[in-house]
Amino acid sequence: MMKLYIARHGETEWNRAGKLQGWKDAPLTEKGKKQAKALGRRLKEIGFDAVYSSPLGRTLKTAEIALDGKDLPVNKDERLKEIDMGEWEGTKADKIKEMFPDLYEDFWERPHRYDPEDGESFDDVKERVLSFLDEMIEKHDGETILIFSHGCASKVMMTHFGGRSLNRLWDPPELKECSLNFVEIEDGESDIILFGDTSFL
Repeated sequence: MMKLYIARHGETEWNRAGKLQGWKDAPLTEKGKKQAKALGRRLKEIGFDAVYSSPLGRTLKTAEIALDGKDLPVNKDERLKEIDMGEWEGTKADKIKEMFPDLYEDFWERPHRYDPEDGESFDDVKERVLSFLDEMIEKHDGETILIFSHGCASKVMMTHFGGRSLNRLWDPPELKECSLNFVEIEDGESDIILFGDTSFL
């Protein structure tokens, strides 16, 4: 049986400011660093065989803090990056809602229809994260793996493991900063044990 842990990064300056991030980056806040330390305490007793992360700074910093004391290399993979939001990145959500009301509504209410001219659709994100998962599951069959990723990308992964379509992407639970997911995978079947857990924060 494979044991797969998926963690979201800690709070960033742009999270606090209500700005959309996507492929652009912002540093962790002090709260975000404390969240990462709490995540590290939660994961302390687990023996991981491999660790993967999005190459964006906020996820790598979360991984660095959470893995303090563990001699584990972090494998960076572009497919674990957040959804590319194009021209929305670095702009506050309320301004995006005002400037692109229909597309913004699609993003949150009809994610399966969200199709921006600039950036990625959720189908694009699904294609790349499932490509990563397929390779990773084949490579690490029977091992315990830790992934550091982002809100949308992690939601797409968990929606896949739950056997749900993208139109239900935003069904609860919400993946808050530094939330933890845990999935057991055996013989092609997945069992979600934790989804959006923040009890350790």
